[in-house]
Amino acid sequence: MTVTAGGEDAGPRGGVRSVAARKASAVDLVLHEIRRSILRGELPPGQPFTVPALTEQLGVSHVPVREALRQLEAQGLIVLSPSRSAMVTPLDPDDLRAIYRLRLIVEPELAALSAPDRTDAEIADLDAMVRATFGDVLGEAFWEPHRAFHAALIEPAASAWDRRMLAPLWDASERYTRLVFDPLEAPESFAAHRAHAHDELVDAARTREPERLRAAVAQHLENNLATMLAAMSRVPQGRSAGPAGGHATA
Repeated sequence: MTVTAGGEDAGPRGGVRSVAARKASAVDLVLHEIRRSILRGELPPGQPFTVPALTEQLGVSHVPVREALRQLEAQGLIVLSPSRSAMVTPLDPDDLRAIYRLRLIVEPELAALSAPDRTDAEIADLDAMVRATFGDVLGEAFWEPHRAFHAALIEPAASAWDRRMLAPLWDASERYTRLVFDPLEAPESFAAHRAHAHDELVDAARTREPERLRAAVAQHLENNLATMLAAMSRVPQGRSAGPAGGHATA
């Protein structure tokens, strides 16, 4: 049985999982597992949890847990207190606007810079990624290919620094995106709607016109921001929330 952030029994399928038997750096494993739990809402926004309880659930010592939590705090996903407790950063409309303000500065420009030199094979890959993302992959596995599509859209212009900067922004965005919708809810209509929105990005990339792709990426992000802000106004804060309607993606 697993204990949730609030101390309640979550049953065998929920909550933070032990990482004791997995092979990798302890800090990396702990960071991945806590991040996964935050993004899936198993550690919900605004609800405090203690480091000792988390250490016990993860099956490791407190050292990698504290280091992982420091990294997550630097990424804006949690807030650490001077005591041995922490809290997942509450979802906040102003926070979401700040995240998207930065994304809107960086991603449309990188996509535009990538546009002229994009090969036919790269455009075909983008199209195939849309099919894969919104085809058979519509559960938890949806998120990885979706992020890969947005990463490919800014290649090859994105530098290592661009990718380092965007990774925590995408993590922070995903927390809000998961609040808005669940790909398993009405999966056929969800897939059709979102595939169309991403097809528009592929069509813009196919023209190899920087301004057209810049505008398409900016519009895509602005639409997502508006949808998520509208959904947040209908969802109670401070607890894990289910789908709030809408079709936003990261």
